[in-house]
This record gives sequence, C-alpha cells and structure tokens, in this order.
Amino acid sequence: MSISFNQAYDLVCPTCNRPFTADTWVIVDAEERPDLALAVREITLHDTVCPHCGQTGMLSAPLLYHDRTARAVVFGVPRDMPEAEWRELAQGLLWMLIGALPRPQQLPYLGEVQAEDGLAGVAAALGQLRPVPLSAIDAIGDALGSDDPDELPPLAEAIMELLDAKSSADLDRVLNAYPFLLDAAMDEGLAGLAEAATDQGEFEIGQAFERARIVLTQLRQTLDRAAAQQAATTQPTPAEPVAPPPASWSAARRALLALEDSAGLADLLAAHPVLAESSADSWLAEDEQSLRDTGDLGQAQLVAEARALLRGERG
Repeated sequence: MSISFNQAYDLVCPTCNRPFTADTWVIVDAEERPDLALAVREITLHDTVCPHCGQTGMLSAPLLYHDRTARAVVFGVPRDMPEAEWRELAQGLLWMLIGALPRPQQLPYLGEVQAEDGLAGVAAALGQLRPVPLSAIDAIGDALGSDDPDELPPLAEAIMELLDAKSSADLDRVLNAYPFLLDAAMDEGLAGLAEAATDQGEFEIGQAFERARIVLTQLRQTLDRAAAQQAATTQPTPAEPVAPPPASWSAARRALLALEDSAGLADLLAAHPVLAESSADSWLAEDEQSLRDTGDLGQAQLVAEARALLRGERG
C-alpha cells in the first residue's frame, strides 16, 4: 500500500487556453519516495507542463509532507485558501496518511502538524528538520522488522513488548506470550546482536538489545531463586533415624533366616516378638544394604527373602 498520494487537477492553460489534466502529489512520505522529497526541497513538486503548447507553471495545491526520521508532519497551505477550509483539508489528508502507515508507525507525533505557506514554505521548513533518534523500542522494531511492517518477527515483537512493560503484570503477560525469552540461549543471542549493532554504529539499537538482555537475565535469576526456595519449602521432612535393635534381635534374625516358609511364621513371632515391631523391617533393610555394600550378595538375598516372608509377601 502506497503512502504518498497524488490527485488529478483539471486545469486550463493560460497561454493556449486549452484544458488538460495534471496529476499532482498532495501527500509525500519522505522515506517511501525520496525522489518526491527532493522535488519538495527544490520547489518543483507542483510544476506543470501544458501538453498542448509546452507552457510551464506551478499549481497552487496542498501538500502534506511526512518525515518519519525527523518525527515531523508539515502542511503546505494553498495560496489564498481560507483558514477553515485549509484546516479541514489538512485534517482529511492527515487521516489518509495515518491510515496508510503501518500500525507500529502510527505514533502520537503525527497529530502535531506544522502549517507553512505553500510548497515554498514546506521546503524552507525542511531545512530546519533534524533526525530524531529512535526510542529503544522503535530501534529494535526497525532492526528486526520484516518486509511486511505489519507483521514483525516474534523476536522483535517480544523484545519491543518486554522493553515497553511498565509493571510485573505486563512482564507476566509478555513472558506468557513469548516463553522463549527465558531460554538460556537468549542471553548469548542478545549479546551478539548488541555487539553487532554497536560495531555498525547503531548505538541506540545496541543499547536496546543490551537492556533487553539484562532484563531477561535478572528475570531468570529471580525465577531460579524462587524455584529454589519453593523446592526447599516442599522437601519432605527427613525420617527419624531408626533406633538400634535390642539384644534379642540377633537370635530373632537367625531364626527368621532359617524359616523356610510362612507356615511357621506365627510360631516364630510368638517366640520372638521383636520381629513384630514396626522397626523390624527397617533393621532388616539396613542389614541387607550393608551386605550388598560389602559384596555378600548371597546373604543379602537371604535377608531380602526373609523381609518378604515377614511382610507376608512370600509363602
């Protein structure tokens, strides 16, 4: 979609008195059409030539001039046009301009229109314009923008929204929308982008990338600390150490290991009540692990079978 706009005017040549039509530019976007911007500066944009006799002239037409780098909109008022009429005309052209601009470029400065006297007044005003450094957000948008300015890559949108966040709720929204921002690889990637931009003299863009990197690093550190604290508070309470077995345990253990099946378990428990205590399985588990640690796997297996028998898991 073109931003600059021309309009047809029906004219009559003052020399040969024959009618003709001239297409004249009434909206000029300097970034889109640098050739038209040059014609504005040379005050030739509204020049006309009669196709019948070659007579040249200048059309008294309006001009809305837009320079995004200078954040400026200048309106050239046609000669002898009443104020109420030219204000209404300027407003209409301004709405056309805003509607043709990509959404990210529809910024508040567009409403600050500077009125000048015709094309010559606009040309004179342009001599005073100076480029305005882009904000960090705009700079990143430009650096990572795609061919379609209405559809920035996810990384560009994510970084722009991150730097524009004003509250923790804004940050949560951005991170939920772009979870890849918290990937550890983002730190190295943004550092590389910042260095490359700085090397090319794009200091504003480099600073924006570095700021985004720092914000994300701090966020990751905060989230890691919160996760560690959460893990510490949710860790199970260590079990109380098991009391050592009583002196009667050795005889009870030998009797249990000698038991071949569950048929004699009731008599065994009656003869050695210590085997019915809640700690009996824990004593056997410690015994089994100690035997495995020393490499006595055969004896460890016997203890494991005895534990199963005691718990009723083996016939």
